[in-house]
Amino acid sequence: MVVLACGSKNQAKQSGTTDFSLFSLDGTEYRLSELKGQVVIVDFWATWCPPCRNSIPTFARLYDKYHEQGFTILGIGLDDEQALVKFKEQMRIPYPILIGNKEIAKAYEVTGIPKTIFIDKQGRIRKTQTGFAPELEAPFDALVDSLLKE
Repeated sequence: MVVLACGSKNQAKQSGTTDFSLFSLDGTEYRLSELKGQVVIVDFWATWCPPCRNSIPTFARLYDKYHEQGFTILGIGLDDEQALVKFKEQMRIPYPILIGNKEIAKAYEVTGIPKTIFIDKQGRIRKTQTGFAPELEAPFDALVDSLLKE
């Protein structure tokens, strides 16, 4: 699958999510609907994508800061499974990395990566962001904090 990030696109929206069931690199099955009641970031990415790689430290910090407060991140790798395993180990990614596919990318209208989707406790998409830049860390942090307080 070839998807490219071109610039940065920000969308605020409030709509429902498409449920999915994917397996993580360690074989655990994750179903989005089972995370209702938590704030969730779904991050579509690939190891060969420089903006995706640059976003990982930001997401790791957010995960470490908020995961005990009802927050999680599901990284959906649109990449070769072996490359994902190696990269997760090298970067010490603390959150689950799921093995993505064309169907889930199509369902979430992934036309560029990284594509980050913020989901509130009720399972509604509250924001999507295509692309990444370091200056997005503070607004991402503020949004997660705000969604956790709702």
